[in-house]
Order: sequence, then structure tokens, then C-alpha cells
Amino acid sequence: MPKLKLIVFALLINYSLFANTQNSFETDSKKNIKSLLTKNYENLLISKVNLENYYYTNDFKPYWINEKGVKDIGLSLLDKIKNDPVLKPHVSQLFRLDEVMNTLNSLDKSNPKYLENLVRIDFMLTELFDRYVTYLTKGSIKWSTFEEKLTELEKETEIKASWNKYSLNKDSKLLLKKVIEKNDLSSVLDEIDFNYPQVKELISAIGELEKVSAKGGYTKIPESKSLRIGDVSETLPYLRKRLFESNDLSLKCENNIEAQNLITHSINTNENALNEVNPELERLSKNCENIFDEDLKNAVISFQKKHGLSSDGVVGGQTQRFLNISADKKISIIRLNLERMRWLPRDLGEKYLVINVPEYKLRLYENNQIVLNMAVIVGDKKFPTPIFSDKISYVVLNPSWNIPDSIAKNEIIPKLLKDPNYLADKGIDIYAGWNGNPEKVDSKNIIDGAILEDEEYLRNFRFSQTSNHDNPLGKMKFMFPNKYSVYIHDTPAKSLFANARRAYSHGCIRLSKPEELLSIIANEDKNLDILKANEILSSKVSEKSISLDKKIPIHIIYLTSWVDENGVLQFRDDIYNFDKIQKELLF
Repeated sequence: MPKLKLIVFALLINYSLFANTQNSFETDSKKNIKSLLTKNYENLLISKVNLENYYYTNDFKPYWINEKGVKDIGLSLLDKIKNDPVLKPHVSQLFRLDEVMNTLNSLDKSNPKYLENLVRIDFMLTELFDRYVTYLTKGSIKWSTFEEKLTELEKETEIKASWNKYSLNKDSKLLLKKVIEKNDLSSVLDEIDFNYPQVKELISAIGELEKVSAKGGYTKIPESKSLRIGDVSETLPYLRKRLFESNDLSLKCENNIEAQNLITHSINTNENALNEVNPELERLSKNCENIFDEDLKNAVISFQKKHGLSSDGVVGGQTQRFLNISADKKISIIRLNLERMRWLPRDLGEKYLVINVPEYKLRLYENNQIVLNMAVIVGDKKFPTPIFSDKISYVVLNPSWNIPDSIAKNEIIPKLLKDPNYLADKGIDIYAGWNGNPEKVDSKNIIDGAILEDEEYLRNFRFSQTSNHDNPLGKMKFMFPNKYSVYIHDTPAKSLFANARRAYSHGCIRLSKPEELLSIIANEDKNLDILKANEILSSKVSEKSISLDKKIPIHIIYLTSWVDENGVLQFRDDIYNFDKIQKELLF
């Protein structure tokens, strides 16, 4: 037989043996799967019925094993779960990984029950996959308990807080088939995991903070009076070291002319120092680390900007509090916020708005680029802005303000009782109802001491303020009709945007640059002509509603940690105490 024919013959024999081995393994493994499912197999994480459905969907063939043992993709699943940035501290307990690893490591091919044990591992990996997909798509918090906590909060304090979590509904069985068919775990899971901007950078920040923690954590700042440029204090070396650890301060200080001038100024402007403190100041000033110089002030400002504090370079009580947040606590805050990113829609939109309540900021994204960034005012702690996603569907120019019952009762009527002309001065009318075209009502007919206590009676009337310079809605509002009756709008109180903390509203969101938002929307929406809109805004025309041709997704979110568009790790105060409530309900 020619040499070439011998080679071909040998290859055919080997292929036939391999095919027979494959077929034999598939047949035997299917028998073992069916047999184990009918026996009292001790389920690891999911119900027996759920496990049976996985294998019924796959014609009782295994997912994670073959004739060689556990496939690489099965090991990839274990690695993916072990290193999940949100679940990592709890992963062994949540997924019983020790049991899985012990079973995996005890596999023995010489054992007569080797194939049965291999099938058990296939079951285990399938159960791990099911639980992991549940966490990715629905999150790790017990949501019903969180809602109960909010209900308790309302009963105890009358604070009505709301959070609408998005859960991704995906058939995990079809997802698993897709993983196996593509032989690619990561790409399939990436489709259902978070996709918030800079989320990978936020995950990386955990590693950096873990390095800080491994070295003993951040330097603690001793409690002291407020520190500012020109001060001399033994506390300042601690402050310098702390700011160096967070990469806010990079230069070592020097005993330079600028520092000495600061000391001289401090001495000369302190009358008591002339007799009592000068010797101590002189002693401390010999070491430049005790001097609050310009470099230290700039480092403090850098730190304050990362934490949403007033960027004045003064180390007051709030700045000291944030400086003393440990690296470990920051890691736990990051993990909670990564979890929150899994409560958002996976498709945020090609063009969408994000309002981060604790940051008091609105960003408009288009094709993953920020085209508008503005300061906003959000709900006060007593009137928290609800957290949810929707779509802006129309704009109202020169809006009237239909005053909510609670504000009418608690704020408007008391002012009217003191001043009979209050409504006229503010351009507020009263109507006999909320629907249709109700008639105006004279305030004298309803303002009565006895009637004021009757809330049901007051709900029959609508207090409405016309478009004017006192109207809190300003010149425009952007509407996304929702069960919370909130929206985003202009405001005449522009001075409030200069404050670092901007939680002042009754739940709606006030914009610092509404004209820019209107202009950007008009650029791509055929229903909104910016020239006609500006004509309406400059006139005394009563409110005009304009439907948008392109509805714009809007996501009102609550993140107390994230990485911004400049790659800077950010932290914010937990203004509604959601961090405190939710961290106790995870896992």
C-alpha cells in the first residue's frame, strides 16, 4: 500500500476511534444525568425542578464536561465568580465554592464512579451559573425588604422615598446554551452585566484601595480646629501624609521664603501671639511640614473636589470627616455602588440623560460622549427625589405651576392668612378642581379656619401660579410623565447653584442651564424649533407644550461612588441614608 494511503487510513482509524469515544461518553453521560436526576441528588444552590429543566433544555447532555474531564469554560466560570468585584467578599459563602472545589479536586479517573462524579460537577457548575446570572440580572439585595424599610420610614417620619429597580429578564437556560455553543463565557455575561460609564475604572479602584489597606490604611487626622493657609500646627504633618496617600499632594515641602512670609503674617495678625504663642510658632515653623502653605491648600482643594465638598482649601469638620474615612470603608462603598449599577437598564440609550442625585449633577450623553454637564438641585432629605428611569416626551415653555396639595396647605395658605394680597402678588389663582376647565374661585370663599384643617376639602381646589419671575418652575420644564409626578425644570433661584450641597426641592430637579438642554434637544428634534421656542419664551404667552419626536431616556440614579469622565474616583455624602439601609440588606 502506498505511503500516502497508509497515512490516510491511519487518520480514518484514529478519527473513528475518537468519534466512538465521543459517542460513548455522550451516551454514558446522558444515562448518568437522567439517573442522578431521578435519585436523591443533593442540590447545591437551586431546586431540583430548575436543575432538571436545564438538562431537559439540553437534551440531557452535559454542559461543562467532556471525555477529557472538566472543560476550560467550566474553570472560567469558577474564576469569574471568585473574582466578581461586587460579590468577592461573600462569594465562598454565597456559592458554596469550598464544596465545589473539594469535589473537583477529589476527582479520580480510576474510581468506578468517575463518570457519575464528573456529572455531579456538571450539575454543580450549572447551579453556580444559574445563581450567578440571577445576581447579574437582578442584583444581590433583598428588594422586598428594602421597600418595607422605605414604608417604615414614611410611617415614622412622613418621608416618602422611592426607588424603582430595573431587573433584566433573561432566560438563564438559553444563556447557558449560548455560552456553550460559542465556547465564550465572558462575552455572553458581559451582555447582561453592568455597562455604566467608567465601571471598569471603578472596579480597578478597589485594587488600589486594597493596596492602601494592606499597608495599614490611610493616616488618621487628629481632630482639630479648622486649618487654613498660613496656619502652623503639629496636625499638618498628618494631613500632608494623608493627602500624599490619596495622590492629592505630591511635592515635599521646603523651608522657603513663601512659608516664612506666611508665618510672619500669622504672627503679626494674631494679637495674643505677640505675647504667648510666638515662641511656639517659631519652634513649629522650623519644620516646613507644620506650615499650611499654598501646595497644601491646593492638595486640600483637590481632595474636596473628589468628595463634593466646598472647594475652599479650608480643612473644617466636613473635610476632616471625609479624610478619616478608611480605605476599607471606601471599598465597601464602591462595591455597593457597583451593585446599584446592576439595577440600571443595560441599554441606557444612544442619547440619554443621567442625573446623579448625591452629586447634584446632570450629564447628557450622546454616542458615549458627554455633550452637556450641569449642576442641579434635587429633593431635600424630607422630600427625596425618586430613583427611576423614564423618557422625556415633551417640553413645556412658560409653564404654570400646579401647586401640590401639601405645599398649598403647609406653605401657601399660612402666608395667605397673614397677607390677603399674597396670592395676587405671586400670580397664584385658585380653581374649583383639577380636571377639564374649572372656574376660578375667590380665595375668600375657601380660606376659613375650620376648613383649613380639612385636607380632603382642600384637594377639591387647584392652586396654580402663572408663568412669572416668582414661578419656581422658571421658563421651561421637561416632562416624563411618571407615578411620582416629578420632572426637571428651570428655576429663578440661580444663586443656590453656587452651593456645594444642593438638596432644596420638594422632589423635582432644578436645572442650572435649561436653555442649553433645550437647544441640544432642538438640534435633533423636528418638532422643536429653537427660534420659535425662544420667541415664546421672550413673550407673555401662557404655557405652551411641545411633544418631542424623539423621546430621550432619562436615568435618575443614586451613586455615592463612581469614576468620572476624567478618570477621577469620586465619593459623595449619603444624603438620603440609602447606603446605610441597603448595605445591611445585601446578600
